[in-house]
Amino acid sequence: MPGAVALTTRLDEIAQVTDPYKTPSERLRRNLLYLTRSRTGYAFMRDCGIRMDGRMIAAWLAEECCPRPGQQQRLEDAYRLLRRRNMAPSMTRRLNAGGGTRVEIYPVDQSNVDDKHRRTARWRNKNIYRWDPIVAAWSLSDLRELTHRWHDVITDLDSDWRMYEHVTHLGFWA
Repeated sequence: MPGAVALTTRLDEIAQVTDPYKTPSERLRRNLLYLTRSRTGYAFMRDCGIRMDGRMIAAWLAEECCPRPGQQQRLEDAYRLLRRRNMAPSMTRRLNAGGGTRVEIYPVDQSNVDDKHRRTARWRNKNIYRWDPIVAAWSLSDLRELTHRWHDVITDLDSDWRMYEHVTHLGFWA
């Protein structure tokens, strides 16, 4: 996957934006409860194209009826955007603390590539000292800016930095 996508995925996991272990009904309940706690949540739902009243929310929470798949996706999008926005300041503090965070970059697995075309790529460590622009792009879901920031990170790796544009996994603990 592209490095920016891996970075987004990893930041989402750390900020608990995504939870693959929840069932669809548990995710729907979590999203509704999170979005309906503030006026900002309602604004994010409106921005994502969700129009509903209090009775509809109560019916969905009571599981009397279920939103259509399109509505569920828009609720998920609104939740993701609001959660990222709310988590961005604390994520920036956590990642910048102690002089930055070390990231382990695992290159694309080339075991299925013919020997004559295979390039030897090992996993690399990279300290990222300033997370502010990366987290800002992540919180806005700006993949173009995140890709630009990922290129800034990997160009310091030496002449084979292009091997790390696409990665298998990014590892870091924050």
